[in-house]
Amino acid sequence: MNKTVGIILSVLWAVIGLVSVAFALLSVMMFDAPGSESSPLTVKLFWATAALPVFWFLGAILPWVFKSKAFGKWLYLLPLLDIAFIAILVGAIAQYCNGNFSCK
Repeated sequence: MNKTVGIILSVLWAVIGLVSVAFALLSVMMFDAPGSESSPLTVKLFWATAALPVFWFLGAILPWVFKSKAFGKWLYLLPLLDIAFIAILVGAIAQYCNGNFSCK
């Protein structure tokens, strides 16, 4: 991977990480529905959303830490793992809970 592309991706990931902090702070609103705090899917979705800024920042920093390793460039894809997990959880809530956060 080109060094310029790596710098652009790192800066972009860091900016997205800063923006995603707002989403992480608002993720507690998922527990407004009565009974949602006992729903395992909602709790997992909360933690996945709260961890999203961490994944963006790790995706920006870790490729530079491990740039001499063969897997270093693949660490740019780290935030996509959390996004995929969030998408799976949202789909599961839509399928099994009819879109309600208060589902057991």
